Amino acid sequence: MLKFLLRSTIWAIENSINTPERKGARGERLVHNALTSVLSEPDYKVLTDLILPIAGGTTQIDHLVLSRFGIFVIETKNMSGWIFGGADQQKWTQVQKRSKRSFQNPLRQNYAHVKAVQKILNVDQSTLHNFVVFTGTAEPKTAMPESVAWGLKDLGKLIALQKMQILTDVQVDTYSKKLRGEALEGTKAMRNEHLKNLEKKVAAKKRTPTKIPAVSSGQIACPRCGAEMIKRTNRRTGDAFWGCSSFPKCKGTRKAT
Repeated sequence: MLKFLLRSTIWAIENSINTPERKGARGERLVHNALTSVLSEPDYKVLTDLILPIAGGTTQIDHLVLSRFGIFVIETKNMSGWIFGGADQQKWTQVQKRSKRSFQNPLRQNYAHVKAVQKILNVDQSTLHNFVVFTGTAEPKTAMPESVAWGLKDLGKLIALQKMQILTDVQVDTYSKKLRGEALEGTKAMRNEHLKNLEKKVAAKKRTPTKIPAVSSGQIACPRCGAEMIKRTNRRTGDAFWGCSSFPKCKGTRKAT
């Protein structure tokens, strides 16, 4: 009984330490410490964990690096396992020994942060860089975009690649002060409010019904997307079949009777 209670206590402690929120916070601290130690203060200004106001709520940015070479908006992912995904995919996949889950494409997620910074600073989008860094033991199992870093050294290399000066020191100082001024105080109440806003957005998306294209009476609907189907001929066999009118976006087919 004592051994069981001891194991249960250890398990509970480990779970409390390794919650997604705490793992994310540890990842953010690692990135902040690495950035501030590698990037010299005169050339780079590092801002961490900014909650910025946007239309209809708030957005939280893990890290911002401002320099004469541009503004780097960085999303942190402290994850393990294998990662599958691509730049144009809405969802990426994390595979571990006994689990598999999908998560939002972090580049798309961070793009909203990039747009928020762009609006506040009123700068051209070419000034901003959308970067994602995986700080855990996760490994990519598909070809990944060049703006995704695997580890802190890789992130440093990505930032160091930008050598062309596009901002002045005065602009960097001005933008840094502007962002600090716009940022909301990171109190517990504010963070809870931010999380509530995120939950409302997710719930709203789930309630929004998927729009299926209307099909005229007597027409055949695609089994995959619901769009109208067109009668086609297989070039190899000469057999007739119904193909989706949205091809090649949708490759739904039906046998012709």
